[in-house]
Amino acid sequence: MKSKQLFEAALISGVLVGAIACKKDSNNTVTPPTPSVYALGVGVTTSTATTNYVVQAGDLMSGTISLTGNGILQDGYRDYAFGGSKFYSIGGLGITDVNTITVDASGKLTTQTGLTFELPNNDLLDIDGTGKTMVGVSMPTGPTVGLNAQFYTLDIAANTVGNKVNVPITSIYPSDRDWIFHTGLQVRGSQAFQTFYPVDAATYATQNTDTNYVAVYSYPGFALQKVIKDSRTGPSGAFNTRSGLFKTESGDLYAVSNSSFANGYSQSTKPAGILKIAAGSTDFDPSYFFNTDAAPNGGKIAHAIYIGNGKLFAAVTNKVPTLDDRWSDGNLTLAIVDLVGKTITRVTNSPVFSGNGGRSFAAMVDNGKVYFAITVNSVLNIYQTDIATATATKGATVEGTFVGGIAKMK
Repeated sequence: MKSKQLFEAALISGVLVGAIACKKDSNNTVTPPTPSVYALGVGVTTSTATTNYVVQAGDLMSGTISLTGNGILQDGYRDYAFGGSKFYSIGGLGITDVNTITVDASGKLTTQTGLTFELPNNDLLDIDGTGKTMVGVSMPTGPTVGLNAQFYTLDIAANTVGNKVNVPITSIYPSDRDWIFHTGLQVRGSQAFQTFYPVDAATYATQNTDTNYVAVYSYPGFALQKVIKDSRTGPSGAFNTRSGLFKTESGDLYAVSNSSFANGYSQSTKPAGILKIAAGSTDFDPSYFFNTDAAPNGGKIAHAIYIGNGKLFAAVTNKVPTLDDRWSDGNLTLAIVDLVGKTITRVTNSPVFSGNGGRSFAAMVDNGKVYFAITVNSVLNIYQTDIATATATKGATVEGTFVGGIAKMK
């Protein structure tokens, strides 16, 4: 009888413990992670043409990112930008519209149209990372196309163009010998800063490479305030790149010059280097100069994005280009550039590669990693670079010729 009572007590106790455990488990249910959605601007080049698509992917590090049943066709030449969870497919070479790519309720990429500009867009950036406002600029390719630079803002949520301001090119660079090409844009507080380089509009020859220029405007009014100059380097950036100017968290601005034949310059008269405009100042800092040509592991920075903490993720030429290399955008390797420490660290396992010939440096930083696509032996792969260790790992294969843009949508 006693044994029976003990058994019944033990059974009841076990049931209670099980009930408590079940209740605890129900309160601590592990929610499956939300699947990632990436958007990639993929170009496919044949002997006759290049066709552009926006492609969806859920994984950048394994398998194959395929175009089959997965690509949203884009008309004409395309560049890409990202802001406020929206991926912008930007027309160029005669195409002036911008397609806005978002993720719909079913988790698929979808296209919204309606943004059209008078001239192709040269730059479009989320000015402060809040996802509220993009700032853009369109520059005519020569005086026969137009005489004004067009600056504007874009309301991300409404997908509409806000204020638009025309600024005469001759007031930015008052010369009857040259035209100017845009290479970088940053907004800091109530001012906007633009880097550019002088060029012959007919031949693209660069006969003025002894000065770095930054135009300073009011923001959001875009009234030209002044153009500052520094003769320690040549102009910032290069043809169809947006790697001329970067802003750090502290508000310091860094102007990056390469004057590289490989990126379209017809002469190079100053060393490749980086200049600084300190936070709160609108002039070049005379105490700061980073000669990237002379730095260990250095060279000419052809393309770059800002990855935080005073650092750039960059593609650097690994040999001194000559005039025979003009327009090649070749002999590149990945590197991390410390703007404050003035060091360049080459990325381990980075192959030597050539650029896409476009203005997009299709690199994306996410959670301490940078993702960038490289073609080696005609095979296109995503490479993941760990920022802390400066080490690259080969990831997914992409069906295409090049990746012109990449963003994490969710």
